[in-house]
Amino acid sequence: MTKKQCGIIFTLLALILCVGMLAAKLNNGGLNDPTDLSQVLSTDQSKTEQDTQALSQQNYFYDARSERDQQDSTTIQTLNSIISDANTSKEQKDQATKELTQKTMTKDSEGRIELSIKNKGYEDALCMLQSDKATVIVKSPNELQESETVAIQEIVQEISKIKDVIIQVQK
Repeated sequence: MTKKQCGIIFTLLALILCVGMLAAKLNNGGLNDPTDLSQVLSTDQSKTEQDTQALSQQNYFYDARSERDQQDSTTIQTLNSIISDANTSKEQKDQATKELTQKTMTKDSEGRIELSIKNKGYEDALCMLQSDKATVIVKSPNELQESETVAIQEIVQEISKIKDVIIQVQK
């Protein structure tokens, strides 16, 4: 064993001893004190309900976006496997390529619409495009004014060329 290896081993042993002493000191009366835990658990119930309600509203956009992205990823993966399969006919490959291009364009348009709406001052937005209609969910503490809905419709029509726009407000 060289000097360098001995130094490393002794340094690691010293660190292990320090961490062990620190853990023993904390567990002696700090983290295992039952009165501390009871104070944490006995918070105001209404405050806890408000916190969970606010958290669920914040998670709505995250969850919806994650679910949409999962479905899109599954679809894209399926289309890519059809395209790369050697046993697939040329017509099926062409159709899968067309669908993949459309799905990619739709994802791009959804992202651009969401970003444009957020740039208008809204906290969050979620856009879901189908072939003939668009659904936009906007996070806003108040109901939207007519001018705001018109502005959102114009954004969707400009980017996606879809005229049937459904706008929902999530508080």
